[in-house]
Amino acid sequence: MENLIKPKALKKGDSIGLVSPSSPLAGQLPHRVEQGKKMLKEMGFKVVIGKNALKIKDWTAGTAQERADDLNTFFADKNIKAIIAFIGGFHSNQIVELLDYKMIKKNPKVFMGYSDITVLHFALNTQANLMTFYGPAILTQFADNPSLNSYTEEYFEKAITSNQPIGEIRPSTEWTDEVLNWFEKKDLERPRIFKKNPGWIWLKEGQAKGKLIGGCLSSMLHLRSTKYWPDFENKIFFWEIPESSADFSKGEPLSEVDAHLTDLKLSGIFKQIKGMIIGRPFGYNSEQFEKLRQLILEYTAHYDFPVLFGIDIGHTDPMLTLPLGVDAQLNSAKNLFVITEKATY
Repeated sequence: MENLIKPKALKKGDSIGLVSPSSPLAGQLPHRVEQGKKMLKEMGFKVVIGKNALKIKDWTAGTAQERADDLNTFFADKNIKAIIAFIGGFHSNQIVELLDYKMIKKNPKVFMGYSDITVLHFALNTQANLMTFYGPAILTQFADNPSLNSYTEEYFEKAITSNQPIGEIRPSTEWTDEVLNWFEKKDLERPRIFKKNPGWIWLKEGQAKGKLIGGCLSSMLHLRSTKYWPDFENKIFFWEIPESSADFSKGEPLSEVDAHLTDLKLSGIFKQIKGMIIGRPFGYNSEQFEKLRQLILEYTAHYDFPVLFGIDIGHTDPMLTLPLGVDAQLNSAKNLFVITEKATY
């Protein structure tokens, strides 16, 4: 994953293509689609929705081929300058064999999303050598009431609309993991309630330099032992936890996180990386929060890399935009997380 191809920075007036690589929620929630489009337009961008992005086929947004077609079409279209996912899901792995990586490599552009979109980040990194962005999605962040969170917007712009390094990352001042039922349009009744962010925590101290790699913990494991699995050697590895598949308002059970971390250990990841960053967990109470911290300490006990916990990535809001493949640094003595390499040109 060295020397990935950087896309051109977005500018006002550019067209952004919206896709549904997995879940059919965009087709089921037109009011969120409209709010997301409105937000992007207010930010100065034009919006083009993928031909198949609003389709509904059982638990996916159309067939695997239809979902892949939208990505291939937008990458090939010179007028589309960025591609953002409506939302994640659980089935992005179905399209990785259907993407035209040779064409994509010749047409680098901003690609962004999170959660299950991790699968596509890894595939585009390894097969098209493309730098991509782990960041906000349309239905979840851009469509929020009353607007995109200012912290989320700030780091989106730093990562994607500037050709300078993002620089020092600061913790948000407040955060939320409140879920308002979109199907009942509860999200239109009021904004979500935010609470004070106590900041991040250094679970293990130290310093590290390396290129960023990571994403959603359970999603990335779809690709273990495939050609799409990236090289973790000397990387700073970030990961975060999704919602429970059984209850959208709760976080993924700790028993499953435990198993996922075992998978990473068996894959030799902890022996390879230089540092670890963990996103603030979604839907956890204080007891689960503490148990997660203990789990992480147990898994990293025999390694000497720094571990930073509680960063604004993943399934809580606000959300950072992290480019996969840029140089970053961690320094616990200075309470520092800094991205030192630009992600666009």
